[in-house]
Amino acid sequence: MSRYCLITGASSGLGRELAIQYADQGWQVIAVARSVNALNELHNQHKSIHALPLDLTDTASFAAAVEQLSQQIPALDLVILNAGSCDYVDAMDLPLDIFDRTMALNFQAQVASVKLLLPLLQKSEDATLAIVSSLAHLFPFTKAQAYGASKAALSYFTDSLRVDLTETAVAVCLIEPGFVDTPLTQKNDFKMPFLLQVGDAAARIRRGIDRRQQRIRFPKRLVWSLHLLNLLPYGLRCKVAAGMRQS
Repeated sequence: MSRYCLITGASSGLGRELAIQYADQGWQVIAVARSVNALNELHNQHKSIHALPLDLTDTASFAAAVEQLSQQIPALDLVILNAGSCDYVDAMDLPLDIFDRTMALNFQAQVASVKLLLPLLQKSEDATLAIVSSLAHLFPFTKAQAYGASKAALSYFTDSLRVDLTETAVAVCLIEPGFVDTPLTQKNDFKMPFLLQVGDAAARIRRGIDRRQQRIRFPKRLVWSLHLLNLLPYGLRCKVAAGMRQS
């Protein structure tokens, strides 16, 4: 019997790599992204990857697509909500449009995705909902007010959601990676400690999901570094964060 996996943000980076790896493992993968050309290229390379071009912030179109999908497949066994964006901001002149856009995709669209896809997950006897957040929310990084806030909201939402889905057949997994070499991070003009290749990051996520881990955080060296920074007295922690901005 076929297993069905839906992955958002699948046109590039981590989402694309996850789609390929799950397809190679024999899954039927529904790849969701806005880029029609990139999704069609994926399908041409892997016939078990099925393109679903979609703007996740367009809830009405999203709902219509899910309704059509529910008539084509019996259930979703795995959903990986990976779509997201990162824009850095100037604190002296906060760009409200960037905050609106970041929260719309990184948080509100993820909530809508859960609402719309949960019924298909509940039709599976053993389903997993995996939501990709970030380690960024664990420490106050410069110019990351929009991105970090959106990921903090998403991580809290995921943990709280797990509480209320405990008695269901849907396992909830929170994924919080560090820096991964993708088109998104390749725009960064600062040093990214413990940068991982996208294939390695995707493999770590797959292993964690297979093990039914509730939270997948990596790389461990960055996780522990951030934990140690958060153990500092609050005033000193603020000075360290400011020092990083100046370095």
